Amino acid sequence: MRVVPLCLAFLLAGASTSLRAEPAARAPAFAERNPVWVSKDNLRDPSVLKVEDGYWLFYSRLAGDWSKAESWTIAATFTRDFITFENNHDISPKNHASPGDVVRWHGRYVLPYQSYPVKPQKLCFATSDDLKTWSEPTLFLTDALALPWNGHHRLIDPTLVVDGDTLHCFFIASADMPFPGGKKRKANLMGHAITRDPALQKWDILTKDAPLMGQSERAPDGVENTMVFKTGDEWTMIFSEGLEKQHLAIATSKDLIAWTIKGPINLPRQKWMANKYGAPFVWRDGDIWRMILMGEDANKRTTFGLLSSRDGREWQLLPE
Repeated sequence: MRVVPLCLAFLLAGASTSLRAEPAARAPAFAERNPVWVSKDNLRDPSVLKVEDGYWLFYSRLAGDWSKAESWTIAATFTRDFITFENNHDISPKNHASPGDVVRWHGRYVLPYQSYPVKPQKLCFATSDDLKTWSEPTLFLTDALALPWNGHHRLIDPTLVVDGDTLHCFFIASADMPFPGGKKRKANLMGHAITRDPALQKWDILTKDAPLMGQSERAPDGVENTMVFKTGDEWTMIFSEGLEKQHLAIATSKDLIAWTIKGPINLPRQKWMANKYGAPFVWRDGDIWRMILMGEDANKRTTFGLLSSRDGREWQLLPE
């Protein structure tokens, strides 16, 4: 038996008592249940920018009749935990929707989005110096309205990716395409363009003759809502596959140019996403990836939920 001197025993006892008395550090509060946000409006097309003290959440606010221009705006709100949301306000004129990634480009923040629902839908962007005040929208990539495979002459769902001195834009156009059975129906098809222009007005469209991707056996009505992020030594794309039976799919690339579709992402259904889900947005948060997702419930109301992943491939939903 090892004998401890009496005076040392008292000192150790005191140290032990002191350690027990120290309150345990608590992890910062964060959302624990889905959906993380429900509103009187339909919440659609989320985009997140992580900043030092929290997160800016940009989204499409649908407040009224889907077909009316005055029902649609780009809105922004700030959250520290996806539990409470502050300063929820519109940052665009009416008749705009579908915000993409906020990127830093030539000394300013750039947020891409689109006009909607008035036809033809076009791509535009707003700029900001402080993420609080945003400019009026400026049109860009208008040449893509006349692409030979863009039969509906529309452009939606812009996604911007900065790679060195090059800015990539992935976008969606539409055309009437053959469906199983021989009839033609509208399908959404993905395009890709690049620029080095600080003003975003001079673009090189890489998909002039054919789309990057679109129809597949799983989704004859095409794709939309693209999200691109870097995972290790390659790029990962997660997007909405299908329109009527919408779900998520994943593709990878070494150079942002050639893409290999890996297949669907299988997720369990929760009530808030019972009808369908899509419009994913992904960002890095410490040592994990997070995804915010738009879900449509059985009553066709749309809300937002959160997922997490260690590798950007396999995803887990917050419990409902």
